[in-house]
Amino acid sequence: MSEPQQPPVPPSAQPNPAFPPAPPHLPAAPQYPAAPQAPAAAQYPAGPQYPAAPQNAGAQPGYPAYPTAPKPTGPGNPLGRIAFVIAVVTAGLSLLVSLFTPFLYMSTGGFETTTVISGILGVISLLGYAAALVLALIAAKRPGSQLLVGIAIGIAGVGLLGLVISFVSSTFYRFF
Repeated sequence: MSEPQQPPVPPSAQPNPAFPPAPPHLPAAPQYPAAPQAPAAAQYPAGPQYPAAPQNAGAQPGYPAYPTAPKPTGPGNPLGRIAFVIAVVTAGLSLLVSLFTPFLYMSTGGFETTTVISGILGVISLLGYAAALVLALIAAKRPGSQLLVGIAIGIAGVGLLGLVISFVSSTFYRFF
């Protein structure tokens, strides 16, 4: 077998037995395993050496300095907050209608009165969910916190979908 060929070592890098290396005067730096390096393809003469630019003067030694995100300065997303409040109030109204429907059957005028009250509150819920969804979709395009906007979109979207399905199914009850 033949020996692997090594690139020639420049004369300045060869050890000189007349001048042994001086011992270091500073404490030894921690030794970390070096990353594997690719072999040098070609040797070029050393050009002028420039001092390295400082990385980050405020960073602690040994730790990289990462840029920090800017702090929010505004009050958040007020349109998203309004959409969230409308969606939660409308969902609460729909929940109350569902809970009190059996009591409405037993009290006042029976089925006809309950149907009228449920229908009116259903239309109010439909308008509330639609308004909350539209406001939340507009607020989603604006800068600021998006958490309440996302919650408002979820509540209003599911409530609107449930009401539409409920209205369609009640329409089928009248025909069949």
